[in-house]
Amino acid sequence: MVLKIISIISAALAVVAIAGAITVTGSGFLDLSNIVRSVCIVIAVIFGTLAVTFWIISTKR
Repeated sequence: MVLKIISIISAALAVVAIAGAITVTGSGFLDLSNIVRSVCIVIAVIFGTLAVTFWIISTKR
């Protein structure tokens, strides 16, 4: 049960990171939006992988 909750939370964090990567905009002298977008994509991939892994482990038990 705990692993399913962790996987749902990880999936929600992955969705938030994807939304952040899509909506980030920037302009001006120090435009760091590309770096922030890359970080959000990496975070989304990590949390998405964790969510799938925890869900698979929880269903095997």
